[in-house]
Amino acid sequence: MMNEALNLQGEKMVVLTEAEYRALIEDAGDIALADQARAESAGAPVLPAKLLAASLDGTMHPLTAWRKAAGLTQAALAHKAGIRTSTVCNIENGKIDPRLSTVKALADALGVDVDDLVA
Repeated sequence: MMNEALNLQGEKMVVLTEAEYRALIEDAGDIALADQARAESAGAPVLPAKLLAASLDGTMHPLTAWRKAAGLTQAALAHKAGIRTSTVCNIENGKIDPRLSTVKALADALGVDVDDLVA
C-alpha cells in the first residue's frame, strides 16, 4: 500500500514499506537484466513459435526448424555449410548421427550455436 506525505517544503513524497521497496528494486533489476539480454541478442536468429514447438515435441529435427526459419532449402544450406545436400537430408531424417565438425559447419552457416541443432 502506497502512502503519500509532504516534506518540509510541501513537496509530495511517497512512503513505501520495506517489502514494497525491496520488491520495486528487484523488479528494476529484472528489467535491467532483460534489457541487457535483449541488447546482447539483437540480430540473433529467431526460431518462430510453431517451429520451436515442432522441434521441442520431436516432430521436426532442430536442423530442419532452423533451416526453415532461415528460409533455406536443404541444398542452399548444404552449399553454405560446404557439405553435401544428402548429408543435410540424412541428418534431418535421423538417418545419420553427424560428426561434430559437420554440426559446427551447419551451425555457423545458420548463425546459431551447435547446441541449437542437437536433437
